[in-house]
Amino acid sequence: MQSFDVLNINEIREYLRDPIEYMNKIFNSSLSVYIKSLVNSKLCEIDNYYKNTIEGLTNAVSKLSSLFDPSKEYEQLQLSSLFNDLPVDFSKILKDVNNLLGSVTIKKPVDFCDLLHKSLKNIQNIWTDNEKSESKEKMFMYLEAKLVYWNKIGCSARCPLCSSKCELPDDGHTKHQVSKHLLSAFSGFRDVKTRFPTLIICTEDKSYNSKWGCDKDSIYLPLTEFLSKYHPSWLPFPRSEPSDEHIKKMRAIWWKLKDELCEEYSMIDNTDPLWKFKYGNLISE
Repeated sequence: MQSFDVLNINEIREYLRDPIEYMNKIFNSSLSVYIKSLVNSKLCEIDNYYKNTIEGLTNAVSKLSSLFDPSKEYEQLQLSSLFNDLPVDFSKILKDVNNLLGSVTIKKPVDFCDLLHKSLKNIQNIWTDNEKSESKEKMFMYLEAKLVYWNKIGCSARCPLCSSKCELPDDGHTKHQVSKHLLSAFSGFRDVKTRFPTLIICTEDKSYNSKWGCDKDSIYLPLTEFLSKYHPSWLPFPRSEPSDEHIKKMRAIWWKLKDELCEEYSMIDNTDPLWKFKYGNLISE
């Protein structure tokens, strides 16, 4: 309902036309921003991990290389011995390599360290040039598939008097809830005889003092009886006088949309002309 608070008339028009479609649009837009932010954050973490790990390993290998004579061959030096001279953190990283190739003899450890330097640089280049973009695409696909099932849109039920969408999650609840109701005329309620729009907010005392009906039945009933007969899941229905600010916003919206709403719902506009001066300038297209 943020669009109503900021009086964004185009967003309000979309909401009144189809609240579910509008919420889907908002959800998908927010989801796209969230996924992009999350993926970029994770990729940044991986970038830093690669950078710090490669730099650390490179420095460690350089120090390891300096322990040996480049002109000398070592007959009994095993790869596992080299790994044991690395810092503990890097020994853990190379644990699988050590288990598989630890018994291999390294005759020229300095040459081996030079080769390891080049390999480490290649690993970082492979990530930057290829794997990063592939990982980004896979993360997007995974998150889109995963998050689309999050229940952000919630219950699809709409208030039978003003069409405001239920705010509760789609969790199987049996009683619907809306914190801010709208003018009943927004959903086409009008006087059955005059066809004048019902310009009251459906939780007002005036609503309880009025009679309500639908196309299914020619009998018009007091509010609670009407809801009990046709829309019991909306009982108990709130009864409260809306704030002056909320009334002002609803009337400003009505003044802006009244022509198209009257045409859509076959209502005859009898809006107080003074509303133009009180509320007509509160919203700009």
